Amino acid sequence: MEEMNRTVRQATANQAAPKEVVMQRTLNWFVISLLIASIGAGIGNQLSPELYFPLLLTEIILLVAAFIVRANKSVPKVLGYPILIAFAFVSGLTIGPVLTHYFAIGAGNAVLMAFATTTVSFIAFAVIGAKVKKDLQAMGKILLIALIVLVVVTLFGMFIPLTSGTSTIISGAGALLFSLYIVYDFNQMMKRTITLDDVPILALNLYLDFVNLFLYLLRLFAGRD
Repeated sequence: MEEMNRTVRQATANQAAPKEVVMQRTLNWFVISLLIASIGAGIGNQLSPELYFPLLLTEIILLVAAFIVRANKSVPKVLGYPILIAFAFVSGLTIGPVLTHYFAIGAGNAVLMAFATTTVSFIAFAVIGAKVKKDLQAMGKILLIALIVLVVVTLFGMFIPLTSGTSTIISGAGALLFSLYIVYDFNQMMKRTITLDDVPILALNLYLDFVNLFLYLLRLFAGRD
């Protein structure tokens, strides 16, 4: 009986939490996920290349698990936190070798420039998304279609070599897409009703926005060196 009362109180607290509290906790976990990914990246540059695709598969599984937890009302939402942590760490493991490669070929400045540009852009687009008065919900379908096209083209490029010009266009399109996703995600956080239960998936969305924007900008800047 006491456990049921505790559950009811927790659910009520989650629903009653002010949006500012939910937003702040989301941003806190977003930063935590970046720190965890940094640790993973530091370890990842020492791993065998053969582990890349198993780790990539693990990322996909964790990503699917995160959305299942969010969508399934019978699953405790607190499970979203360990999934977020695990995803950030594993994705960091896959990013580590990428960063090591760019530093090894003398493109360290491109890495630093991409990170700085990503940070400034993320803050700017976050403010735009939060402040714009229009509800951008309809933009979500367009962004999803663009994301699917980008993924298909990227997979296509893994098997058929692309020209440098085509690669630049894809990188630019990817950077633009995830810039728009930042605007969209912050806009939806402001326009939709969100609770503390939503924090893990919201933080995961922001993490994906940041990391993908960084990787596409990195390809752009490295391609110019």
